[in-house]
Order: sequence, then structure tokens, then C-alpha cells
Amino acid sequence: MLGGYVGKILRVDLTTGTISKLNSYNYVPQFIGGIGLGYRLLWDEINADTTEWSPENVVIFTSGPCCGTPVPTSGRAEVVGLAPQGYPKPWAAVSGFGGDFGPKMKFAGYDAIIITGKATTPKYLLVTEKEIQIVEAAFLWGMDIYGAQSELISRHGDDVATACIGPAGENLVRWATIMSKTRSAAGQGGFGAVMGDKKLKAIVVKPGSVRVPIASPEKLIAEVRKVSGELSPKGQNRQPLFTDRGSFSIRCASCAYSGCTGAVNGCLQPYFNNVPKKNTGTGSLSGGLYCAAFAADYFLLKKGITEAENFEMGKFIDTLGLNCWEIFEGTNWFIQTCQNDGRLDSLMGEKVTLNPNGPAVYPKTDWNTGMPTELAVKWIRGIAYREGEGDIWAEGTPRAAEKLGLADEVWKTHKHGYGPHWDGRYVQFIHYPVWVVSALAWATQGRDPFNQEHGYPERYGNFVKEWKEMMGGEIIHGTKTFWDTDKIPYRDLVKAGAKLYGAPYANEGWDKPELGYIDKEYVTVWHNHRAIIKSSVPVCDRQFPLLFDPDAEDKLGDIDAEVRLFNAVVGTDWSLDEMNKAAEKAFNVMRAIHIRQGRTRKDDESVIPYFEQPAMWPEEPVPQSIDANKFIDLLNRLYKLRGWDSNGCPTRAKLESLGLKDIADGLKLQENK
Repeated sequence: MLGGYVGKILRVDLTTGTISKLNSYNYVPQFIGGIGLGYRLLWDEINADTTEWSPENVVIFTSGPCCGTPVPTSGRAEVVGLAPQGYPKPWAAVSGFGGDFGPKMKFAGYDAIIITGKATTPKYLLVTEKEIQIVEAAFLWGMDIYGAQSELISRHGDDVATACIGPAGENLVRWATIMSKTRSAAGQGGFGAVMGDKKLKAIVVKPGSVRVPIASPEKLIAEVRKVSGELSPKGQNRQPLFTDRGSFSIRCASCAYSGCTGAVNGCLQPYFNNVPKKNTGTGSLSGGLYCAAFAADYFLLKKGITEAENFEMGKFIDTLGLNCWEIFEGTNWFIQTCQNDGRLDSLMGEKVTLNPNGPAVYPKTDWNTGMPTELAVKWIRGIAYREGEGDIWAEGTPRAAEKLGLADEVWKTHKHGYGPHWDGRYVQFIHYPVWVVSALAWATQGRDPFNQEHGYPERYGNFVKEWKEMMGGEIIHGTKTFWDTDKIPYRDLVKAGAKLYGAPYANEGWDKPELGYIDKEYVTVWHNHRAIIKSSVPVCDRQFPLLFDPDAEDKLGDIDAEVRLFNAVVGTDWSLDEMNKAAEKAFNVMRAIHIRQGRTRKDDESVIPYFEQPAMWPEEPVPQSIDANKFIDLLNRLYKLRGWDSNGCPTRAKLESLGLKDIADGLKLQENK
């Protein structure tokens, strides 16, 4: 028996009330776990006619073999399904989250949970080691996320893990989240709306006596010690663990214990305790800060808000079950872009000017000129409850743009239905030619892939000695990386990239712009596969892969770390090439689902206009916008490298070589000539 897996997949049909269990070993380890397992299950569950609102659309919760073990940063879970946020179609997508749901799902005896069908009245699912119950949940319907979870915890014990939706999910807001406790959320994709459509308020998991088997405990201990020592030990101790703010306090946790990997940046993930509410009701709030409140401060609210109000706004969005990232770096930037073009000067019936001085491409100057707090609360609440104009924004920014007659603006801020995220156009400071790889990754997937692929644009870019991280003109990291190591000269990283990716020009282009589109398909495929590995093992996306080491002769880091951890837990003896082959299999299943949904190369090429906008680095003497012809040629080379045809469809030969003949048959692919 393999280690790492507990052997069962729970399947619940809410239409019929049928509860069944599948054998995990029909799928693992060949699909690893996590999103690799999730995509394979999704292919089996849906068909070409399935939409986001079809009863047969599923919400799949899954984790991997290292979850529930001492492997550092492995407490992760993934949600997989057809994502309502996708545009123009609800492309199959994934959304990851941290916290205790993944481990406790396994401690209850399940490697994954599949939810299909639709209930006629509100329900929640109670999962224990001994029984599965579909429980009436009318008393929870209408509750916000924190209130509902508090009620469930009071009924079932402090040790339960929860995955819950709020009013946004109940009202089918296309970018509604699934929240776990107070700081972990499956944010992108809108899977909260799929749960709402199924009338499923929450999943409650009670951990039992099941423990994750470990094939080689001594080997695992040795690997954990080695890898833990490589995970930025200095960066986790730069700030005090506890600070007093008078009416509330702030606790800082290291990345091994925080719900978000922001801890590894040296800032340490702050956790706010008992912050009094001012603008959204009575009582107090606790939870993590990071992306949500940071973005509220810089992109949404007017200048002058307090630290507590800033945190309160982020948690207010969480309680309603809305995606903070889409509000701040999607919808809000779309509104700013429209206003820069002289359009959309009112919101919810009130005049509002978000950023009158920013250029059309990026609101780089005069930040903190957002809307009054009262209007922001009204707008956000209107979206969650689909009240008035909020009903338009609840459909997601691209669909809202169509209704508002602004479809000619939305391409400037959104791709495949999602706002900017690590693509080099906006707030993430990504240099040429890194954003060329970002564009290629965006083109060929259903959503922004940087929930799993931070490791290239962020980790690589942060190591380049000549690339100083900038924020409003201020150098915020100097000669040190986020991980408190020395930076590496660009020329040395070019050599390291040639070895790592097996392509001589993989990291070339910054000081030789003519090489910016050469060999980038190899970089893209490498990180596509590593993303599958990280989110299937699972380990933290932002910490892994350990790409570079300034003290190593070849400047490469511990590239095999994830594979060795996997092998120690599962008992396999896979090489990195074998692990990459498993990831390639999962990636092609994902692409096959998209093809069955009707995807063509036209959808892939739809990202080109977005990247034709200049990036936010006008002072750099390098290309700032994409060369469409060179990019199309690069896309062709990527298709060829992947074994796909000229329309981006995996060939029968490729699928059969990966052991996916049933998927080739399902796509009705012809024999290759």
C-alpha cells in the first residue's frame, strides 16, 4: 500500500441524496493528487454540454499525499470545477486555499470530496470518519460566512474544519468565494456561486482517527530538515511576533502556521485580534491581513483611513464571500481605466472619482484617491446581495462591461474573465522578457495561472541583481531577495536558466531584446508542470520551486525538493522527469476539458491586445508591449513542443503516449497522419 493517500474519494449527489465512495488508487499516484487528481475527476464527471449552472457541474475538494504530514507548507487544498468567473465561457479552473480543511479531510478518511447535483432546499454536508450526513441548513441560509461558521463550530466542535459560502455565493455572484475559517479562501473562479447554485451552504469535516501513512519516516525526517533549512529562515524573523495597538493587537506568524504565504516575504503575515468595527456593524473582527486590506488601502478607499478601518474593509468583503482580489485588482482597475478615458463617473447612483491623475494604462500616480468608505460599503453590499446596480457587477467585470456599454474597455484589464495578476502590466513589477512567459501561460489556461505559478515571475525576478524592486519609486528590498539571500547578476541567471530549462536562450532578452521570444516555450512548459506538481503534492506555491541559490556554483537551487518529499511520503522512487511526466498528463487533461468546452487558438490569442498595452515601466529601455507576430510564432512553437495541433488541441498520439487513450476517444480525435 502506498503512503500519502487514505484511499477513499467521497462522492455526494445532492439531487438524489446518494452518497458513494470511490477508490483513490484508481487515480493515484499517476495523477499525484491535488489539482492533478481534481482535473482527472472533473473530466469523468462533466461532458461537452455542462455549464457552470448544470446539475452535473461539480465542486471537487482535493488535496495531495503530503497534506497531513510534516512536509513544510503542505497544508493546502484545491477546488476544481467549471468556474463561473470565466469569460466568455466558464472555463474549467482551480482555486487553492490553506488552513486546516485539507489535513482534516484526510483525517476523516478522504483524499477528495466530489459534490454534484442540486438540492431543492439549503443543506450542509457533515463529513466524519463514521458517517456522512446531508443536513438541513435553512437556519444558516442568509448568514454571513463568519456567523455561519461560528454556528457550525458550536454544533460540531472546535476541532472541525469548514468550507463555507456567504450571501455572495447564495446569490450566485460569479466571483463569490469559498471561505475556510477567518483567513483562508478559495478566491478565484467563483466556486462559491457553484455551491450556492447547489444550495450547499457549507462542508463541515470532523477529523477522526485516520492518519496519513508515511512510507519512509526516517527519509522524510531527513528531507524535512533539509528543505526547512532552505525555506527562508531569516525572512521569518524580521518583525516582532506580537504588537499592541491599544484597542486591538497584532500577532505575526511564520509561514508554517499562517494561512497565507505572505509571511515568507519578511513582512510576516499579520493576524489582527479583536479589531472593533466602525463602518460595517457592531462587534469586532479577527483574521489575516495581507492582500485584501493592503489592496483596500491602495486601490479602493479614500486617503486617511486608519489601520483598523483598512483591516475591517478587507474582512467585511470576506464575511460576504466576495473575492477581494477581483474587487481591487479587477473591477476597481476597470473603473479607473474607464474614468481615465472619460467614462463611468458614477457608481451606485453617486459621483465618484477613483484616480483622476493616473494614466490610461496604469493608475501609477496619486494612489489613495478612492471612494468614500460609505460608498464602498454600499457598493460591496449591493454586489453580494444583487441590489440595484450591484446586480450588474455581480456578473463579473466583463459581463458587467457588456451591460454598461463598456465592452470596448474591459479588454484593457481582464483576460479570460480575470483581472490582473502577475502579468507585468500593472502593479506586479515584472520585467521583460518575464512577462512574455506570463503572457504565454495566461494564453493557454482557463484563468490566470499564478495561483500556482508565482515561482517564475516572482521568485525568478526577485533574484536578478540589476532589477530593484520598486514601489512608488522607493527601493523596498535593495540588494536582498524576499528570502533574505543575496541577489544574482543577470548574466549568471542566463547561464543558470540555460541549464535549468535545457534551452540556451531561456532567460535571455533583458539586455538583448532580440532574444526575448526565443526559447520561452521551454520556460513556460517547465513552470506549467511545476505548478501542477506544487498544487498536487501539495506545497506552497510562493516558496517553491527553490529555483536559485546565490551560493551554488551553477546558481541553481534545490530543484528536486518537491519530488524527494513526495517520494519519502508515498514510497515511490520517481525522478524529476517522471514527476514532470505525471504533471504533463494532468495538464493535458485540463487542456482536453477546455477543448471539449469549445476552446480554440482564437481564445488563446485573445490575450494579445491586453499585452499590447505598455507595461508600467516606461523608464526601462526594453520592449514594453507584446509583438503580436513574434508572440503568435512563439505560441506555435509551444503547441509543437506540447504535441498539440495548430489549433491547440492535444493530438491522439500525445494523449496516448501519456496513457490517456480514453480522453482521446472522448474528444473523438482522428488518428494522426
